[in-house]
Amino acid sequence: MCCWPASRVATCSSARHWAPIPAMSCHELTAGEALMCGLCGLLGEDVHWSDPLATELPRRRERLRRIAAINKVVAPFRLKVEDFQGVSYLLLGATGKQELASGLEQLWQKAELLIGGPLDPLDARVLDHLQRSS
Repeated sequence: MCCWPASRVATCSSARHWAPIPAMSCHELTAGEALMCGLCGLLGEDVHWSDPLATELPRRRERLRRIAAINKVVAPFRLKVEDFQGVSYLLLGATGKQELASGLEQLWQKAELLIGGPLDPLDARVLDHLQRSS
């Protein structure tokens, strides 16, 4: 439920709720405050501590490499991860369920929800799959 008064909440043509942002660079200005839709809020990922090649490789290539590595780990659990707008991860389950995660920690938590149990990277199934795929 939105905590903004109805008079302060606008919606864009796709019926997404708008949220306040500190900068005056987005879609609408209401009473001196810039607003943007929730979809635009996805544009921008925090720098991840595990990215040692941030200055050497283009960000997009490194992200796709990371997603390929994640897919090798989650494949034995019949899960797949895809890039979503270059800032989030789309987690796809074997039954058609989908989850959107903004970082690796959230991705792991949502993967465990989809499989209904812990996802242990040291599980024998994962290690066997990684050994066979190398």
